[in-house]
Amino acid sequence: VRPKRERRALAEVLAAEISINMQLLAGAHQLASPTKVPPDIRFSTVVYESVLEKVGELPPDMVGEVVFLYGYFHELNEHPKMYADLLAQLRELADDSKHRPQIERELTTCAKVFNSYVEKTINRINLVQPHLLKTAFPWWSLRRFQRRPSLQLDMEEVAHRIVKSKAEREALAAEIERRHKSQ
Repeated sequence: VRPKRERRALAEVLAAEISINMQLLAGAHQLASPTKVPPDIRFSTVVYESVLEKVGELPPDMVGEVVFLYGYFHELNEHPKMYADLLAQLRELADDSKHRPQIERELTTCAKVFNSYVEKTINRINLVQPHLLKTAFPWWSLRRFQRRPSLQLDMEEVAHRIVKSKAEREALAAEIERRHKSQ
């Protein structure tokens, strides 16, 4: 009984972390730019790294899927750093430098690869997450009925939240600027 309970707990915490990352991915997908990588995005891998030695306790078909998915998260976390490094190199170059076009192409490629990884990761989550939730809350478990039902992430709702949040930030910035001018 104990190994099954631990397997369910492991699947549950990984599913929770993946859900948080899915929300970040949805935002990155909505704000995707063909020329930029968001500098402040960071996908969580804390839970995965803390339970890494226990991942083998998941059902055999899930182990590879979870490891593969977290490989995507690690790769996505590297792109903002890579983009920032390339941008710093570009800023150091003279406008007439022969290396400038190469670095500009690398920046564009970095953004394209990041955006493609966002798409791939969303698709991978849509494959993995239902299986993790089924493992965490099997049909015979009483805990299944004590939790809120899973919801699909509504991309339209995410887009609406992003627009609302941006408007709130702009209003706050305008208010701060107005107060600053009145002093």
